[in-house]
Amino acid sequence: MEINVIQQEYLKSVILSQLLLEANESLFFTTQYKQQIKHKINSLNKDLEETVRKEYSIIYNTDPETTTNILNSIEAIVKKLQTSSIDELVFINAVIDKYKENKEWFSEHAETEFLKLD
Repeated sequence: MEINVIQQEYLKSVILSQLLLEANESLFFTTQYKQQIKHKINSLNKDLEETVRKEYSIIYNTDPETTTNILNSIEAIVKKLQTSSIDELVFINAVIDKYKENKEWFSEHAETEFLKLD
């Protein structure tokens, strides 16, 4: 699938919006989920859900395999970040900086795996 830069940013935005919706849902049963926050999150979720559902379906139907793999990768990194200590987050940030400085080295020496959909 060949995607231009604008499509990539759009795809990233839609998928991150979906992750935000899921993250907001995880707040429902916390003590921080008070009336004012509840109203704001519900309002935001309502607006996002309508847009994200429609746009995600368009993107997913265009290329289910790539969309699924991107979503799985984003969910995996978010989960890793959520469960990391402060020290680990500092180190992860440094690794990302090194990757951005030398993507070619990482492409040669690191492997990425994508799920093949049947």
